[in-house]
Amino acid sequence: MAEPDQNPIFEDTSHEDEVADFSDIGAIADIEARCRALVRAERQIADREREFAEMSTKMAHELREAAEAIRDQEKALKRSGGVPPYLISRRERLAQIRRSLRDKYNHLERTEAVLAERAREADQVLANRREIARQGAALQKREQRVVSLMARNKSITMLFYSVATVGIVAVLSWALADQVSPARYAVTAELHADGRGRTLSEDELNEWQRYHESVLTDPSLMELASDRLSKRGIVELGQPGDLAARLQDDLSFESSEPGRLVLELRGDGAGVTKRTLDTYAVSIVSLANGTKDQRAGGAGTKLTVDATVEPDPLVDERPVYAAGIGGGGLLIVGVGGMALYRRLRAQHAAYEQGLIGGE
Repeated sequence: MAEPDQNPIFEDTSHEDEVADFSDIGAIADIEARCRALVRAERQIADREREFAEMSTKMAHELREAAEAIRDQEKALKRSGGVPPYLISRRERLAQIRRSLRDKYNHLERTEAVLAERAREADQVLANRREIARQGAALQKREQRVVSLMARNKSITMLFYSVATVGIVAVLSWALADQVSPARYAVTAELHADGRGRTLSEDELNEWQRYHESVLTDPSLMELASDRLSKRGIVELGQPGDLAARLQDDLSFESSEPGRLVLELRGDGAGVTKRTLDTYAVSIVSLANGTKDQRAGGAGTKLTVDATVEPDPLVDERPVYAAGIGGGGLLIVGVGGMALYRRLRAQHAAYEQGLIGGE
């Protein structure tokens, strides 16, 4: 029968630190292997204890029989007056057997002590295993919550960035479309004859009407209005000839009654067209009031309705241009974002591969 001390399962490892590192879940496999080894050791010890008990009982019985036989022989020797040599050798063998049994008994006691220590260690290992399992389950739950939260935040972030990107592209597309193909608007302004507190006669109103219809393309008005337009930043109409050509194409007027003149200017872009007509109408008022004393009746002029943009554009191709520009912009942003995402993902994978390889 093999000696228990020669089995590697019973090596004394009490000096090693058995405190489980709860952060290292990989130690569970090692703990399970050691637990299985301890179970096998306990089974072997139980078998050996059973064999030893049987052997001890058998040898004790043999010793009692031998002792009785020796006592009987000693009595017989005393009666006969001597000890034969074979009894002396038998006593020596019996003494040697006693020493062997005593040594085995002591060895069994040491083995039982080691087994008791191993049992305590096994209990501690099992307790550590349960604690590790509990900590692992808690850690897994926290990890699942973190992963779920990160996934939700990632989805919200992606949705926000997508909406923001679409919004920015839409705004930029509309702005570019407004620059490339601005909508064409109609802007109106209204002039009235001003009697300075007195009622104008029909002749005075007719004279006022005749003068204002004739002065609309007058060179002096073109020079005055073009100079004011240039100062207001509308440099393309800063020359009298350019302004006259523009008015010839885009300016119209109507009068429902003498003493009232409605001007309408059509142009690309609501803002610049409004500023152009406003400057032009104010120039008419300035020129007309400056020369009223030279006309019959001397009726003045006032701007009763400032330049007003009609709400609906006459021609508006901005949606078409904005859709084309926006579609192209989204395509470029999508392709660029996909390429950037793949590159970042490849770099992240390479970084993780480096970390795993370094371990």
